[in-house]
Amino acid sequence: MWRELIDEHTRQARFAPPADEHELQRVEESLGHLLPDDLAKLLGETDGVVDANGYNLVFSADQLLQGNLEMRTYPALKRLYMAFDQLLFFSDAPGDGNLFGYALVPEGRPDIFVWDHRTDNRRCVAPSLEHFIADWLSGRIRL
Repeated sequence: MWRELIDEHTRQARFAPPADEHELQRVEESLGHLLPDDLAKLLGETDGVVDANGYNLVFSADQLLQGNLEMRTYPALKRLYMAFDQLLFFSDAPGDGNLFGYALVPEGRPDIFVWDHRTDNRRCVAPSLEHFIADWLSGRIRL
């Protein structure tokens, strides 16, 4: 389903082999929470998606784990920004420094937010991962 959705909007995306169940469990255990169902299903189809310019439309499971751990624990970030423990980043804005992710509270919320690294603003940009992918690839999401 996810590959087809992405292919509807671009034929230039590169897909990785699927993440296995053990890798997804390792991510969840290391982060201390479950992955949203739609993100887990996407990673189960392709362990990350890279666009034609080499940017991550969706991080691999390992990139997702490492990036979120860094954002949550890096001392300099803790001094500059509100806590990131309630966000799960899965994508970045090419060349911008902004990140896209889920709000983990309340649990099960499907909305996708953008975090602006300049202002620490967090705003909703899509009601679901499916909408985020379609809107990002079609240029409807503006930062």
